[in-house]
Amino acid sequence: MKTVAIWGSTGVIGKKAFKIAMNSGYRIVAIIGNKNHKLLMEQAKLAKPEYVGVADKNAYKMVQDILPANEIEVLTATEFANLAQLDVTCSVMAIAGHASLIPTFSCVGHAQRLAIASKEAIISGGKLLQQFAKEMGTEIIPIDSEHNSILQCLIGENKTSIKELILTASGGAFADLEEKELQNVTLQDALQHPNWTMGIKNTIDSATLFNKALELIEASYLFDCDITKIKAIIHPDSIIHAIVKFIDNSYKFLMSFPDMELPISYALNYPKRTECDLPELNLEQIGTLDFKKPKEWQKRNIDLAYQAVKEKKVIAFNIANEIAVSQFIKGKLQFTEIYKYVLNTLEHAQEEHVNSLEDIQAIIQAIKRGEA
Repeated sequence: MKTVAIWGSTGVIGKKAFKIAMNSGYRIVAIIGNKNHKLLMEQAKLAKPEYVGVADKNAYKMVQDILPANEIEVLTATEFANLAQLDVTCSVMAIAGHASLIPTFSCVGHAQRLAIASKEAIISGGKLLQQFAKEMGTEIIPIDSEHNSILQCLIGENKTSIKELILTASGGAFADLEEKELQNVTLQDALQHPNWTMGIKNTIDSATLFNKALELIEASYLFDCDITKIKAIIHPDSIIHAIVKFIDNSYKFLMSFPDMELPISYALNYPKRTECDLPELNLEQIGTLDFKKPKEWQKRNIDLAYQAVKEKKVIAFNIANEIAVSQFIKGKLQFTEIYKYVLNTLEHAQEEHVNSLEDIQAIIQAIKRGEA
């Protein structure tokens, strides 16, 4: 029987992965959450996993007191290394931010497949993660809709035939705003995504277009592609998720209703397709699809990805954005200051040399202390 461990099972991606796994013949052996102890216990009662991991100390106590100890082992964050080393068919990594880094590396070699939505782990893990996974026989399948679409478009194609990878962006909550109109936007404004339901950080990253900057770097690692061959285009409809342009100037793209159900289902069942609880597209009703260049302020944010790769400061770029978004959420930075914070970090960061997970962790800590 196929087995799965779901990291971040109470988040937006994790909840869908849980439902799809239950409907796809997987036995869920472990679920890992943070503070949402009520949902975590509901999932535990439905799936009856062997293990439940709870990061938050207060939530851990409540879960431990209620779940039957003789049936389910409840583990704290300090014991997560044991969960990561479970031999499973698939580990779904849906933890937001750099909290996903260590579990991701720890799952490699134990999970046959790593279905990953945590772009921060892919970006900071970089070539080291890709090489480690290859050596240990763990298959990495991206859950991000853009990268999952590229994966599907490249099946049967030769890598040397790729001319360009194009990632589409909805433009987020401020797709129609000019830079001068951004001065007084609020957190609640930024969270009003027109098409997708995502976690808070991803939704804010969508509003800044930093999500697309991060995804350019992510794609360069996942598909071993020079980042200068990867670009972003605004597609407000969010119907086409990515486009592959080939050397003969032909294009392949994947289109579907904008819902994470599809990429999660594909990642869990790859290379097979299964029926998916997703609305069909009415092409006649859609009529036309819209594409346009990013506005100057959006392009400026995206361009920082190229700068970060060129200067070998990718981890600094990744962490700086995470910190800036956190500060914006807390009301300590304005929306327009996110770009300034990331740019300033890049300007003062050192060139990164990574040969181990410990090197990555040291760079992260140095950036957080303002020493990098």
